[in-house]
Amino acid sequence: MIRKLFRVAALIAVSVTTAYAAGSDNAATPRSYFEGVWVGSWSSSYTPGIRQDITVTIERGQKEGDFLVEYSWGLVEYKNRTVYPGSFKTRGHQQEDEFSFQWKTRQGNENRITLQKESENKVKARLDRGGTLPPNETPTSETHLTRK
Repeated sequence: MIRKLFRVAALIAVSVTTAYAAGSDNAATPRSYFEGVWVGSWSSSYTPGIRQDITVTIERGQKEGDFLVEYSWGLVEYKNRTVYPGSFKTRGHQQEDEFSFQWKTRQGNENRITLQKESENKVKARLDRGGTLPPNETPTSETHLTRK
């Protein structure tokens, strides 16, 4: 009886130690440079003086190399239209010094944002828009974002 209790206690101790070690391995995974909150603004292709504030929040996902991204934008008024603030969530991936995420618009066009490391707290952001664009709009936009 005592042997059985000793075996059960030893099995529980090994299980707890293994679970603790696995948890500490995940904590030791180095943090990605891109994790955190990045802020900046896109300039209008119609009127360069008009800027739209943006925020990109990047968090580590469940799987290795998988990241959760929240992209949000502020209110902006162009010549003849208003773009209301909003946000969406998607997934992103890192390859060396670049991070990218993409999404589909309501019209089914694919857009992609790529962040490229420039300095300790600054990245270059490039927006590539898919689909048919109105005249005067360029398919790409670039700006710089800073870590918040």
